[in-house]
Amino acid sequence: MAKQGSSASKTPAARSDQNASGGSAGIEIVGFPQKLYTRTFGDPDTLFVPLLEAARDANKMLVRLVGPGEERGNAVTLSGTQLASSLLRDNSFSLVSIGLSHENTYTVDLNSETLHMRTRLYAVMSGRTSFFKVEIAGKISGGAFVVRNPVHCTVIMQVEEERFRQASFFSTTLAQECLRAQVEQERFGIMDELAGTDIFNEMRLMVMMEGSKVPIALRQKEESGGWDIVDGKRNEVLGKLAPEIEENPKKVIHFAQDLFMKK
Repeated sequence: MAKQGSSASKTPAARSDQNASGGSAGIEIVGFPQKLYTRTFGDPDTLFVPLLEAARDANKMLVRLVGPGEERGNAVTLSGTQLASSLLRDNSFSLVSIGLSHENTYTVDLNSETLHMRTRLYAVMSGRTSFFKVEIAGKISGGAFVVRNPVHCTVIMQVEEERFRQASFFSTTLAQECLRAQVEQERFGIMDELAGTDIFNEMRLMVMMEGSKVPIALRQKEESGGWDIVDGKRNEVLGKLAPEIEENPKKVIHFAQDLFMKK
């Protein structure tokens, strides 16, 4: 396994203290009887991309084994063992029992071809300091990864794999973006609590007013009904959308529905 920023390698590369971000981690390979543990190189800025690349190599082995007719369960076990062996070539990794908790946790599931990570981020914005946990999950083969809030089970954002390869992406860029998303969600929180279940459609906006962002919602209670303009901070109806522009939010909703249908 090569460290992030270096060329790919079949064996682990030596890490320098300058590049290591620190942090312990447990790595579970589904089907492998023990966890792998590292005391100092588990930080996602250090480990996420190299682990993804090592898992990708193991997944290629899985595909090669299944091709000639190997039973998939056996192929998954053999590929998982190969992945564990490749990581253990680096003496910073050791074997521990499954069930222990760690600062960062990674789960590689070769059968479903997914990589899942849970970590804690730290960010400061406008004098506000926050520690918060996030989950990141995606396909080993590539594509966008989903970043979730594990407490509320809500999706924060989607991140393309290339961004993970940016230096200190997790500790700087992702942490700031997650905090910003969290603040925005809190601004709309009162609407989530008070909106109720009698809403047919709702569109949420952040509107700049005198240099500040103000949360506003357009809310439709019935399919053929009009649209209320709601103050997001107080959950108060400010007025009605003018009839001559009611078709505009409907067009946006239909466009979004078409996009989701085509996914």
